[in-house]
Amino acid sequence: MIQTTFIWDFDGTLVESYEAIRQVLVLLYKTYDLPLDEDFVFDFIIKESVGSLLRRLAAEHDLPFEELLRFFNREQEAHDDMINLMPYAKEALQLTKEKGVQHFIYTHKGATTGAVLARLGIDQFFTEVITSANGFARKPHPEGVDYLVTKYGLDKLQTYYIGDRRLDVEVAENAGIQSINLHQPDSAINRKIDDLSDLVDLLADGTL
Repeated sequence: MIQTTFIWDFDGTLVESYEAIRQVLVLLYKTYDLPLDEDFVFDFIIKESVGSLLRRLAAEHDLPFEELLRFFNREQEAHDDMINLMPYAKEALQLTKEKGVQHFIYTHKGATTGAVLARLGIDQFFTEVITSANGFARKPHPEGVDYLVTKYGLDKLQTYYIGDRRLDVEVAENAGIQSINLHQPDSAINRKIDDLSDLVDLLADGTL
């Protein structure tokens, strides 16, 4: 029997972390004395990514991208205590694992991801967690997904990247797997869900 696999994004998908991200970005803009339009910035990172925002700031203000990224990652880790589970996250992980789904994480968040998962009581559900500390190219480059597919012999037709942004659909498409997304519309490779409880329903009715 072919096993279904879920590869999860982290921020905004498994966990509620955007308030922490908001505070870090406000601090970054203040530290580097940059003009801040909060509505634009937070609309941008939801539609694109923090990495894309930092690249834009680096280009527009002649700042080193890697320096901005290090600042963001360091301060984000300092705000890890603000991170909480998304609604139905633990239930979805538990029920889908009971039905034979294997779970992985591929995230841009850094090495403290494991500690956050442990604090939230969900670390035991994941076979492997890929973070920025692994050194793979950032999404939407498929390198991290390709690594998991090759290492674990995953069937691409039964492998889904679960995320909340267009970037997450793009990494699935680039890796040749399927996409499930909390915000992006249905497409040839993407299934939009309203919340994580929908995963259990999709599995139960044979859609996945």
